[in-house]
Amino acid sequence: MNGCGRLMVMLAAGAMAVACERVGTTGRATSVSVEPMLSAAPPAFVSHDREGARLWDLTRQFYQKRGRTTAWIDDRRPRPQMEALVGALQQAGREGLDPSLYNASALAAKRQEAGRGFLTARGFDESEAAALDVWLTYLYLQYASDLSTGLSNLSHADPAWKIQGAQTDVLSLLEQSLDGNRVAESLAGLAPSHAQYTRLRDALQQYREIAQRGGWPQVPAALKLKPGQQDAAVPLLARRLSISGDFAGSMAAEDTTYGPELQEAVKRFQRRHGLTDDGVVAPATIAQMNVPVERRIDQIALNLERWRWLPRDLGERYVLVNIPEYRLEVWDHAQVPVSMRVVVGKKDTPTPIFNDDMTYLVFAPYWNVPADIATKETIPSVLKDPAFLDRTNMEVVDRAGNAVDPASIDLSQAGDYRFRQRPGGSNSLGYVKFMFPNQFNVYLHDTPADSLFARAARSFSHGCVRLEQPEALAAYVLRDQPEWTPERIQEAMHGGQETSVKLKGPLPVYLGYWTARTSADGILQFRDDLYGIDARQTRMLESTVGKLKASAAAAAAYIAAPATQARNR
Repeated sequence: MNGCGRLMVMLAAGAMAVACERVGTTGRATSVSVEPMLSAAPPAFVSHDREGARLWDLTRQFYQKRGRTTAWIDDRRPRPQMEALVGALQQAGREGLDPSLYNASALAAKRQEAGRGFLTARGFDESEAAALDVWLTYLYLQYASDLSTGLSNLSHADPAWKIQGAQTDVLSLLEQSLDGNRVAESLAGLAPSHAQYTRLRDALQQYREIAQRGGWPQVPAALKLKPGQQDAAVPLLARRLSISGDFAGSMAAEDTTYGPELQEAVKRFQRRHGLTDDGVVAPATIAQMNVPVERRIDQIALNLERWRWLPRDLGERYVLVNIPEYRLEVWDHAQVPVSMRVVVGKKDTPTPIFNDDMTYLVFAPYWNVPADIATKETIPSVLKDPAFLDRTNMEVVDRAGNAVDPASIDLSQAGDYRFRQRPGGSNSLGYVKFMFPNQFNVYLHDTPADSLFARAARSFSHGCVRLEQPEALAAYVLRDQPEWTPERIQEAMHGGQETSVKLKGPLPVYLGYWTARTSADGILQFRDDLYGIDARQTRMLESTVGKLKASAAAAAAYIAAPATQARNR
């Protein structure tokens, strides 16, 4: 007997035995107990992983609290809450989740049938009511968990993702939603309400519609165009950009001139994909244009998943850094008063993904060289060039923080000493740093290397985030301290004396990773997978989805077959 057959026998036989016990002398069935379902081994619809075990435990707790009686079925009739749940599961695709994981189509089809399966003209068959009821409860808890913390809570499975996510008591939510007949509303309320999530969700629908219409054409890989040039592929280029919404104009089929209107469309496309917006059609731009729409759909869905890994309340005001986009935004009551380009960590020294609270900033900071950088870079430079310390405005200090003469110590055995760079224009931290104490020793700071911000790709740091406009961020975080005028901020930055200023209240900072995102102006952005996190999380999702689909298939086989067939197996 295969897995599906065993599931069918176990569910149907267990539910039928309980139904027989609960039939009175008149032959009319009373309330159906689910006890055999709870005391037996977990049904096949429970996925074989930690999340499945957790959800099954919650399911059992739910029925134990309600006396082990059915919740979605009353007197053999479906309650309105059942219709609401089936409808909500059918909308899972809108959130970038696969409705087949929750058997949405099969449930809806079975629910509408008459004369066979679960539902008859007189109501649900007693032998199947308990099994269906327990399964519906499990599906609610599964979908609620996936909406609130992400699919199978995968954020905890990825060691690189350290942002603290949402905490939702899905069991209490289920109880309240059933009692108040607010099943659909309770589930809808679990999805993130942030504008970036809802806009990205809308973009998912738009790109699915593009895919349904056949996607976009491939632009010849060898095409090279500069403004004013002519090429037979220009109309094709215009059609490609029109489909993705970058080109709103019109071109005659015989027009082969790469004119200003189409150039602006190319520049818009380049900006949306993190390329230099020079309007030149070259291999890097064409490579992004030729990414199939199906891959973009997967990319959007993956990044919707990451939004579910965040707290639902990010705070009234917070700083958001999107690492692959090399951008920082300050969000203040759904507005973005400060936005700037940033430099992030190199691939071998990546900026970590985490959140914490900014509590103070330091003007004219010293840079205390981290031990690993001192070992790998500073000491070898000093041993090669004795003038290196003077040239870079560095000094050597002992454990007590006192400056020592570097000539008096053996730098090759410098374990009792550390290096620090004095405040000033050449300081690696620039004129100000913004502190949110964390285990990674990462922070936001100014930089003397302003030329890096002109580059499209900006991964050059050792992990910290370098700011294009540090004065603007300083003015914002000190906005509620009127004594810190723009003039005083400039004076403190360039005064040469390290000065710490405590914020009046903590400001949340999120260093996140989204390769598909809507920017503050609502424009859909795509970025390359800088640290390979898309690839890794895609593999994790594929593995998890494979297990969930196997469990869903087993459950679908059960509801697709009448109970009489199950009993004959």
